[in-house]
Amino acid sequence: MDCRTTMDWLRMAEFPLLVRFRTDDYPTLVPVDSEDTVAEAANKITRVVDSRAHIDHDRSFDVIHNGKVVEDSKIVGETFDPTAYIEIQYEGEDIPDGFGESHPAWNDQSMLEKHPEHLKPE
Repeated sequence: MDCRTTMDWLRMAEFPLLVRFRTDDYPTLVPVDSEDTVAEAANKITRVVDSRAHIDHDRSFDVIHNGKVVEDSKIVGETFDPTAYIEIQYEGEDIPDGFGESHPAWNDQSMLEKHPEHLKPE
């Protein structure tokens, strides 16, 4: 049984994060609760993107923000800004060099600018 009080539930708010699982090609805007821990948010997020990324939910996850692993116990609303870009990977994996730099969400480049081969022919 959840030990949160009614007031805790009223304080919680949807908190959108732009997320990408390391093996997924596309970022997804996923709302989590502002009072979720980073670990709780990671579990919710991986359930949303599972259909594309085929995630093994028996493994633990790391949340990466600004090139560093974020502690599981941190509170989402106190740790990130709304629509912050984060990546999720399996716990203990190395963070690749240039974390996120090649991803359009990291460098304000649209997917079509990054992949012009997907533009409609004129």
